[in-house]
Amino acid sequence: METPFIGAASLLPLSEERPMCSEYGEIIELDPRGTALNIDAVLLIELPLPWPKPVFNHPDLKGLESLIHTSMGTTRVLACQPRGDKKNTAVTVFSKEEANFSKWTFELKNNDSLMELIETLIYSKPEKIDFNKHSEEKKEAVLLCTQGSHDICCGSRGTRLAGLIEEQNSNIDLFKVSHLGGHRFSPTVMTMPDGRMWARLDLETLSSILEKRIKTEQVIKLCRGWTGAAKGPEQIAEIEIFKQIGWELDNQKRDINVNTSDEGWSVEVLIPSEKWQVDITPGRQVPAISCRSEGGLPFTTENEYIVNSVKRTN
Repeated sequence: METPFIGAASLLPLSEERPMCSEYGEIIELDPRGTALNIDAVLLIELPLPWPKPVFNHPDLKGLESLIHTSMGTTRVLACQPRGDKKNTAVTVFSKEEANFSKWTFELKNNDSLMELIETLIYSKPEKIDFNKHSEEKKEAVLLCTQGSHDICCGSRGTRLAGLIEEQNSNIDLFKVSHLGGHRFSPTVMTMPDGRMWARLDLETLSSILEKRIKTEQVIKLCRGWTGAAKGPEQIAEIEIFKQIGWELDNQKRDINVNTSDEGWSVEVLIPSEKWQVDITPGRQVPAISCRSEGGLPFTTENEYIVNSVKRTN
């Protein structure tokens, strides 16, 4: 009987090779689509380096996990390198509304205030909390993984991109954060307020995305997905509609329904006054290798997807 790993195993590095996972992902042309987080909010906690692996082993984050449930829904918790010369630690919250994310910043008086704030957020939405906060306009922000203690790819490629941003484009609101997932696609980025995740970005492409001066059809191969959709077929389908409609989709409410069959998935994407159907079937089974280990071992497997048709149905 064929093992479930045979397809992915055929794409592994040679046994004597020790590649970085992001470099090898480019060699075998790993498709990043459908690999984004599916979350309702992001909570960024300023924390000086160095960070342990996992970052939640840090004493200031004791008791926290990468995903928690709050009044905002499923919330991703990330460490963030301190920004500016503020004396007090800041916590930044991005909370999803119908289409995109609102931003709130809270100034902490001391370390004990962090857990007090998080406990408050479990029961109360950010706009209802009086906790040394201020809200901000929905300007573009970049969450960029630079956690070298988690993975060398993010530590090198992510940190290099962060340095270029700081040197060449001071207009970008940059957050250097802990592990976002998907270091095989490093540099890996989440943009706000649209809540999209991206793979393998350089500064020019990132700038063109933020400024909306590039056609979406030219960047969908770098889009991991919209965080408002579930991983896999939902995110794949939403990306296809993103390609069809363009940047204005980011400001529109999207409802996504998936029907599964033996052949694959039929995904219905509903936006105001429009309905789309995307038919998807399984693609390659690919390896997610261990970074800088002999032969990429151990490895896990993931599925890629094939989009067979995209139709507007009304």
